[in-house]
Amino acid sequence: MGEEPSARSGADSGPPLAEVTSAVVPPRAVPRPFALRPAVLRLRVLRLRAAGLRGPSRGAASMDPVTWAIAAIVFSGYAAISLFRLMQLNPTSWDLGIYTEYVKQYSLLRAPIVDIRAPGFNLLGDHFQPIVALLAPFFRVFPSAATLLVAQALLAAASVFPVSRLAREKLGPGPGRAIAISYGFAWGLQQLAEFDFHEIAFAVPLLAFSLAALARGRIKATVWWALPLVFVKEDQGFTVAAIGGYLIVSGLRARIPPPGARGDPGGRGRMVAGQFLLIWGIAWSFVAIGVIIPHFNADHVYQYWTDGGVLAPGGHRSAFGLARQFGHAWPDKLQTVVMLLLPTAFIALRSPLILIGVPSLVLRFVATDSSFWGTYWHYNATLMPVIFLAAIDALARIGAAMDADPAAAGPAGWASGRRGRWHAAQAGARRYGAAMMVAIAVVLAFQFPLSTLWNASTYRISPHVQAAEAAMAHVPDGATVLTTLDLLAPLAARTDTFWIGNSGNPQTQYIVFDGGYSPAPANVPAFIASLYPPHTYTEIFAAGDVYVFRRTR
Repeated sequence: MGEEPSARSGADSGPPLAEVTSAVVPPRAVPRPFALRPAVLRLRVLRLRAAGLRGPSRGAASMDPVTWAIAAIVFSGYAAISLFRLMQLNPTSWDLGIYTEYVKQYSLLRAPIVDIRAPGFNLLGDHFQPIVALLAPFFRVFPSAATLLVAQALLAAASVFPVSRLAREKLGPGPGRAIAISYGFAWGLQQLAEFDFHEIAFAVPLLAFSLAALARGRIKATVWWALPLVFVKEDQGFTVAAIGGYLIVSGLRARIPPPGARGDPGGRGRMVAGQFLLIWGIAWSFVAIGVIIPHFNADHVYQYWTDGGVLAPGGHRSAFGLARQFGHAWPDKLQTVVMLLLPTAFIALRSPLILIGVPSLVLRFVATDSSFWGTYWHYNATLMPVIFLAAIDALARIGAAMDADPAAAGPAGWASGRRGRWHAAQAGARRYGAAMMVAIAVVLAFQFPLSTLWNASTYRISPHVQAAEAAMAHVPDGATVLTTLDLLAPLAARTDTFWIGNSGNPQTQYIVFDGGYSPAPANVPAFIASLYPPHTYTEIFAAGDVYVFRRTR
């Protein structure tokens, strides 16, 4: 019957395994592919790093507890800055009162008539900002100006996630968290919280998510996040167009590569998406400025053209005049540019993503209103995600270039300085960039509103505020009231409010006066009597310099 196969040995066991393999498989069939494997793997790693897929998975940042902690601290800090300012009745402008009235009208399913801006004024005749209506359902449940401030802090905190996520994917967990801290407390976002509430708070997370997707190469996500920007404010369409222009150029570069390189078939998709965003952004800005806003404006004009200098209606338009207007007060404008780039240690200049912020800055610098030029107001908030995401992209590009250079790590590598100062600077940015951003953020924190959080006066409620609260309690809900700047937002949440500084105000049911009027009247009752016929209003409350008058006839 024969022996069991396992009992065979020696010559009976057949030829060696290597001989069988070589006899069955041609020698070149196995060794050659495996000989190329290290080079193939290295090439793939370099491509992944250049594409920003290095490090943790795409969802890692959203699950990272440190990122959540950073976002929570950002929210808490900015909410505290703005809410305690509201509690102290210390607004920086009338904007919070205006937007409180605006959202209240939407919550009641009414046209956005904001009497604070001017009697009977439809706010869509001032700016095109329908996205703010998204707060109306929340205001219906919590009818207070605080609802807007909390929402603004949430929007700023939400923008931390796409920035942190991109940084972790491209640079790793440590630098990602460091950059998230630097971005979350960037001075531009601090100024947004300091100056009450503005519609551009919605643009901050939309830009952050859109540009993070753009840097990641996710074109559909880039488009979807960019589309709503045109409903934030009429000038945001130009930023959307800039994103479209970036996609078009990158698509062209992909389809028409340098000699010796292969073209990217995905370039066509980028070009189509870019063309769509370009048309979408420009069209909405022109429709908003030329049609929608004039339609709702009482004078049927876009009134901010009057601040346009050579661009204003009737202005003498010329390239020289426009250049001179743009360069006017250049020290202030240059300081703004430096301050914008400083939080990223100027690393953002290494990335073409920085160009997406140019239209916003040009529109501000060409204006004749000096409040647009500097760092004092909230206008720089929308540039913060652009600049930080550009810095992340720049660091990733530097890393990819160094990884692709065989001599980058040698004795004559980039960091040694033997390849030139530019290469040495880039090597330093790659190694210390995130740490420098954190250090700069800490220094700037003492110069901007964040420093008020550890000041006891930020949380102190004065007797004047208590008197003002008692005065406002005399005004019933739904009444018409004329008041001063400090009380606009609290009263606008529940009454039809008019600002005493406007002309053409009607005779309201109540007048609440607590200062904030220039020049300050020496005798408030006599001042109120001088505004209207005698005995029209009767004083019903007085405490310190706070008064309430009720209409008697």
